[in-house]
Amino acid sequence: MSIHLELRSYRGGDRHRHDYSQILLPMQGAMRLDVEGHRSVVSSQCVAIIPRDHEHDFEPTADCSMLILDVEAGAFAGEAEPALLRDLVPSLTRVEPWLWRMFRQLGAEVEAGACRPGDAARMAMAGLQLVVPSAMPRPLSRAEGRVIDVARSRGAGRVAEMARTAGLGQSRFHALFRATTGQSPKQSQLTRLFDEAADRLVTTELPISEIAYALGYQNASSFNRQFKRRFGLTPSEFRAASGRDG
Repeated sequence: MSIHLELRSYRGGDRHRHDYSQILLPMQGAMRLDVEGHRSVVSSQCVAIIPRDHEHDFEPTADCSMLILDVEAGAFAGEAEPALLRDLVPSLTRVEPWLWRMFRQLGAEVEAGACRPGDAARMAMAGLQLVVPSAMPRPLSRAEGRVIDVARSRGAGRVAEMARTAGLGQSRFHALFRATTGQSPKQSQLTRLFDEAADRLVTTELPISEIAYALGYQNASSFNRQFKRRFGLTPSEFRAASGRDG
């Protein structure tokens, strides 16, 4: 396998492309990533894929550190290839907490020089095999399809309203939502909310209090606490790391 693994710290970005696929596992901080118009915030407990020959740019937080795997074309040569790399499309995928702990431990060992890069790369690729099941997903039932439609429409409103839109009882809706998306309705709403908050902090000069109110918060202090809980930085620290004043 022609795979290079390295722990990298980022201080700034530039738009570029490379002739190999890149896998990003955030060890600390967060990164706003734009891969040919596919925008996302890469933070704890997720893995991002930048396929080869895809132009991309990024804006990291001041403390951003990533476990990076550069994967050349044909690197697997008959060996099992993680499903994440098969379609050659940008992706951002949640990682189960138990598996994420393994990646964090691997990153710590790489940082301490406690394992050889080649061994660490093989262990990381073995872990990535577990992120997406190798079997084809089963067809969605009609009810699950309605739940997915609600989730894609940004999951707005209270659970009762979303359940009514899907034509389901609240308990049935909640169970199907978690089964089909991997998150509860509340967790999904918060993920979307803070991804939107991070985007506004980086791309606008709106006051933080105005961003908080626009996203439905009654006061900025509650927004600040929850934002820091998710990204490890306050909104003002996140904005400062992106090069904007807050």
